[in-house]
Order: sequence, then structure tokens, then C-alpha cells
Amino acid sequence: MADIQDWVFFHGWEVVALGKLMSLFLVSRFVGILSIERRPFLQIFQFNRGMIRKDVLVALIIFLLGIVIVGDPKIIPNFEFNFYQVTISFIGQLIFYGSDALLILALNQYLPLKKRYWNYQIVIFSLISFIIQRNVFLFGLRWEGDVIFSLILVFYLLRFRDENVWLHSLLTILLLFAPLATIFGLDPLWGSRFSPFSFTNRVSGLEVGVFTLMTLFYLKNKEKKALPI
Repeated sequence: MADIQDWVFFHGWEVVALGKLMSLFLVSRFVGILSIERRPFLQIFQFNRGMIRKDVLVALIIFLLGIVIVGDPKIIPNFEFNFYQVTISFIGQLIFYGSDALLILALNQYLPLKKRYWNYQIVIFSLISFIIQRNVFLFGLRWEGDVIFSLILVFYLLRFRDENVWLHSLLTILLLFAPLATIFGLDPLWGSRFSPFSFTNRVSGLEVGVFTLMTLFYLKNKEKKALPI
């Protein structure tokens, strides 16, 4: 049993990524029923990309710098760089957050809820996703509240300025949450086991939650100013 547990742990992101992709494929069969297109997810990729907005990039950079300053990272002594582990962790974050984002975007594209329910939807969906993953993969080192707030921000940007787009959410994963996990040790499965840096000060759901709320407040104000009167 110990050998099996070790194998599952060290190949955790491969297991999670495969499970998420298989689940997404199965769900896509049902989502496809709601669309006149034979490949609804492909249609979303083609026509719902969106445009990069400067205010989103500014918010992501401030978020990243804020967490790094608060966490005060240090190089892990005797760190041995493992290209495969670092790469699969980064890709794992992309699939973990991206698959859920694509699913909720597809549901809002083909079975949309009223706008006033959107905030409730992203919070509930984030909690459900977190609880399922935490209980399915029991050997993760740090399934903490920061994952919930990360999901909330990724989902929120799917409908930034009332557009169903995926580009901003992808940037959020690539530029913010994947680096924090892979480079600075906020990986929900491996912690800082394979990361070159670890935070001297604890960074958990509280810190990530505060920066998430600040980011949402900033983007919400920018969104209101951008909308025509």
C-alpha cells in the first residue's frame, strides 16, 4: 500500500489531469445536446476568445507582486531542479483550473442563468469543485482555502464586461496561479516539495482571499466605468 500511495503522490498531477480531461469529455457530450453545433467547445475556443485588456493585466501583476511581498520567498536549500516535475505541475494547474472554467463557460453559453445569479454561481461552483477534488485526492499536501479564491477569480473573468470569453481566465492561470503553485510552493498537491522557492511567511486562504477581493473590487470599478451610460 505504501508503494501505491507513493506512486499516486508522485504522479498526482498526471492522475488529476487525466481525470479532469475525461470528465470534461463526458460532460461535453451532454453540453453538446444544448447546442446546434456538433462541437460546442470548439465553437467556444474559436469565437469566445476575447481581447486582452490592460486593466486585467495590471490587476494580475499587482496580485502576484502582493503575494510575493507578503510571503517573502526564499530559495529552498539543496534544491534539485526536476524539469519534469516542474513542467507537469504547471500543466496540471492549467488543466485543473482551465477544465472547470471551460465547463462553466459552456454552460453559460448554452444554458445561461440570469445575470443576477452569476456571483452566486461562481462561488457555489468553486466550493463544489474544491470539495470534490479535496476528497478524491486525499494525498494532497495543501488543499487549502486559497484554491477556492483562485477558482472564484478565474470564473469571474469568464464574464468580464458581460462577455463570455476565456482569454482573461487563461492569463490568470498562466501568469498568476500556476507560477505561485509551481515556483513558490502553493501547489495544492505537492506543496513546495518540487518548487525552487517557498514562502517564509505563511500564505493561505486568508491572504489569497484578501487579494482576490481587492482584485474583484478593482476590476468591478473598471467594468462599471467602461460600460456605456
